[in-house]
Amino acid sequence: MPRPRDPRRDKAFHLWEESGGSKKLKDIAEELGVTSNTVRKWKANDKWEEKKKGSAPKSKGSAPFRQGAPKGNQNAKGNKGGKAPPGNQNAKGNRGGAAPKGNKNSVRTGEYESILFDFMDDTEKELFGQIETDPLYQIDLTIRELSLRERRMMQRISKIENGLNETQRRVLQQLRKVKDIVPTKDQKTGLVKHQALMNERLVVTEIEEVSEPSVDKILRLEEAMTRVTDKRLKAIRQKYEMIRSMDEHELKLRGIYLTNETKQAELERLTARPVDNSVHITIKRKRKDEDK
Repeated sequence: MPRPRDPRRDKAFHLWEESGGSKKLKDIAEELGVTSNTVRKWKANDKWEEKKKGSAPKSKGSAPFRQGAPKGNQNAKGNKGGKAPPGNQNAKGNRGGAAPKGNKNSVRTGEYESILFDFMDDTEKELFGQIETDPLYQIDLTIRELSLRERRMMQRISKIENGLNETQRRVLQQLRKVKDIVPTKDQKTGLVKHQALMNERLVVTEIEEVSEPSVDKILRLEEAMTRVTDKRLKAIRQKYEMIRSMDEHELKLRGIYLTNETKQAELERLTARPVDNSVHITIKRKRKDEDK
């Protein structure tokens, strides 16, 4: 049998609702002799917020929407379709509102910039034809560049280990009013007097030098060098795979060539005319008339 509903549960809601939702749950709990967690649970389970919104008086509905301007208005007087008057120059030179072809409006860093030959300058067009596109050459170039990058990073690590740390310096300047002593000459007496004038200029207010720990720098450089080494090894593997595929392709071509040569020789043997190697001997007898 379910436990009967606690009457204080509804009373807690009425106390909270009468206060317009401003009364604290802690105060309601003290008034009813329960814990604040219990009142908070009642509020969540009974959905006090939704009940409060639902108890608000409903409006009778807004006025019906009427499409169009009121009857008898003069808004469109003299308008014959919304077009510009004849002979206007509003859209002169506009071919649809698009930006001109080859524009650089969306270029930010150039990483994904579209490169079209028609819009290259003379230097780029000259270099375009000189760029080496051989895959092996490009991979060799990448391997060499990565190897040099590794060497430079190792040199930086060596400098840090030898104590050649770089110190970062931060200088803070602020606009301050500064009193300047300016000599002025009195026009009547001819004496030179010094007056104080207030001017605004940038003044160094703080200088901070921070020396980063050598261990952190070395660890960062070693992590970066590991990534560079991985790229170099990947390029070497690509070169190996490329050379192997080229060798396999060359062997296939050579096999196809030998197969074709063999077939050609066999075809010539089958289609050649037979050669008669037999010997024919003809014996002629001498006539008696010839002996006389």
